[in-house]
Amino acid sequence: MLENSVWLHTVSAQNGLQLTDNMLRQYDMLVGLLLEWNKKINLISRRDEESIWSAHILHSLSILFKLQIPHGAIVLDLGTGGGLPGLPLKIARPDLQLTLLDSTQKKINVVREIAGLMKLENLNAVWGRAEELGRQSLYAQKFDLVVARAVASLKDLVQWSLPFLGIQECDPDNERDAADGKKIVQTSALIALKGGNLDGEIGEIRHLAAVKKTELIDLTLHGSRQLEEGEKKIVVVNLQAGRSKKTEKR
Repeated sequence: MLENSVWLHTVSAQNGLQLTDNMLRQYDMLVGLLLEWNKKINLISRRDEESIWSAHILHSLSILFKLQIPHGAIVLDLGTGGGLPGLPLKIARPDLQLTLLDSTQKKINVVREIAGLMKLENLNAVWGRAEELGRQSLYAQKFDLVVARAVASLKDLVQWSLPFLGIQECDPDNERDAADGKKIVQTSALIALKGGNLDGEIGEIRHLAAVKKTELIDLTLHGSRQLEEGEKKIVVVNLQAGRSKKTEKR
């Protein structure tokens, strides 16, 4: 294993996620492909290239450090860009059925190329606007969870996510944490990786009719200087699936 993948293995283990040698080889390959493609198309910021392992791979994986996602969940990565967080999640959780969606065709073409070269199964990369695809029978109410990373405001993410999510089977008010301390995520939820002060954004969605519960999870991680500062957060929004995407108040 290369130095960076050894670091990823160590930090992941410190935060409750065990990665196999094969997964680490896949992360090496993914980073190499992302950096190579980044010379031709802007997948990540050029200034983030040197910190790609912490700023992008680890940050994407951090969802699994804090949350327990159901086995075989059908997940939509909304606004995936260069495949983040979807591709790192898929490597660590090959059981997930992932659709990666972005409105920039060039980026989706790259994601398809990378996924094909890495032979990632049960993964679909789709070009289009969420507002339009959510109305199509192929995608409407077909997903258990929506994940998003640095895409838009929570209010917009709620509006875009609602049409994609299927009916929730459980009551989020009765959920319990897993034995390892991770939060168990029930279906029909938006998981957003965000940063900064989120009081305003959370206030905008808290009283929306479609929002059943909102939870803010601190993303401080052991072993990563960037994520030890405590500015990164995970927002989990349990939604009332099957509703119109209008965000009228109760």
